[in-house]
Amino acid sequence: MFRPTIALALALLTGAGTVRAETHYYLVDAVATQAGDADLRAQATELEKIHADLERVSGVQARLVYSTDPDINALATEIDGEKIILVQAGLLAAMGNDRDAVAATLGHEMGHHKADHLGAGRRKEQGARVVGTILGAIIGAKLGGRHAGAGAVLGGAAGNVGGNLVALKFNRNQEMEADRLGLGWMIAAGYNPQGMLRLQQRLGELEAGHAPATMFRTHPPSAKRYQAAQELIAKLAPPAELLARPLAPIADSAAIAAATEQIRHDGETALAEALDPKLGDIPAAALAPIGAIGFDDYAALQNELVYAGDAGRAHALAHHKLDAAKLAELDRGYTARMQQAPALSERYSIAFFRATQGRFAAHGRDLADSFAHHQALRLDPPFPLEQLLAINAATTQPHVDAGQAQAEALKTAGMTSYEFLIGQNWWMRKATIAALTGDTALLARISGSGEEDAADDDEEDAAEDSGVHVGEGVHVGEGVRIGGHKEPATPAQH
Repeated sequence: MFRPTIALALALLTGAGTVRAETHYYLVDAVATQAGDADLRAQATELEKIHADLERVSGVQARLVYSTDPDINALATEIDGEKIILVQAGLLAAMGNDRDAVAATLGHEMGHHKADHLGAGRRKEQGARVVGTILGAIIGAKLGGRHAGAGAVLGGAAGNVGGNLVALKFNRNQEMEADRLGLGWMIAAGYNPQGMLRLQQRLGELEAGHAPATMFRTHPPSAKRYQAAQELIAKLAPPAELLARPLAPIADSAAIAAATEQIRHDGETALAEALDPKLGDIPAAALAPIGAIGFDDYAALQNELVYAGDAGRAHALAHHKLDAAKLAELDRGYTARMQQAPALSERYSIAFFRATQGRFAAHGRDLADSFAHHQALRLDPPFPLEQLLAINAATTQPHVDAGQAQAEALKTAGMTSYEFLIGQNWWMRKATIAALTGDTALLARISGSGEEDAADDDEEDAAEDSGVHVGEGVHVGEGVRIGGHKEPATPAQH
């Protein structure tokens, strides 16, 4: 049974089409928080506000439901005693440029609830098929996932609702009473009551143009209703400034901009959640210096040694008052700590890339920020993807020395091995993030596997390991992997 306390987290299902069997239903408050389209999210947010305003002044508590049906209609119904107001996509498309006309529509449907027009036995019986179908749809809802476009459709049973909507009809007196109630609430809530006149006018134009709309049967427009609304507006004498308020869309540019920003924020939040390896806290003892070298300094030292290369290694060590034996002691000590505290490996990645030097220093910091804040990369690529693929391909040719092949490819590209290391890690991080959002194509290309072969495994692997290796020939301590978030791996020794 449907209860107001049921949590129905529903996202927008785009492209529902015009086929009745593809009609779906969503709670408007869920569309306002989960729709991936900024225009629709903004529209749903503003619909909520209009609905809340009218609920406040009318005293009617009803759930607002959005239907993807392109037909022009809105209706009032009940589900197990729960008042429902349903608005269809076709109505919003036809009236979306007139916020007050939409308020008139919602106020009118609330009027049916307030006057208990649904209580008439015959009407209730005729509407049973519709009510039962929507009820079956709503209680069949499932929570949607975080992935873009993934949402919970309110059940397959909703497909036949459109064909039954004609059963929900009220007589002319009931329609007039709903208009009268709605007009009073519009004024009390601060909406221009002329929106009711424009609604009737627009429906009349659509009917005259033979536009297909169930609303013409369920809410027949008439000159009498229009005249009655005019007379009531004059009698109620709303403030002149209210009558002078200009035509405005349901959602203006500011509302759409706010929705766009919220969608961006939601995406970043979801990505941060996916990128967070949840490795736990780092024990204070794990960060205690070994000798005179603290952990972050050790990670930065490793970056400096890679930058210095073989020729500058001894000088770099001497600068830090170290020799090979002391470095080996640091390697053993910090590697053991990283094996015991997995979160330390992520901290290593952050400190290592934060210390990047040379022309890709900004990309190293971009990597460090991505690991530290579990966020997307911010910069453009350090070099084209094709260049990365070409260098990788050169090292995987049969019967070639991988180190020599890479050196030759890097020389041709005008790049040092250190620069390639930073750039390769940047690209791998980008591919991993893409895989976490469902696009494994980039990861498949970089890994050298076909997209079909990679599709089954890449997303799972990426979710488990949002880090990257530092490449061959780089010594960062036994059992340590740059960016590793699972079990530490042993890199190739220098």
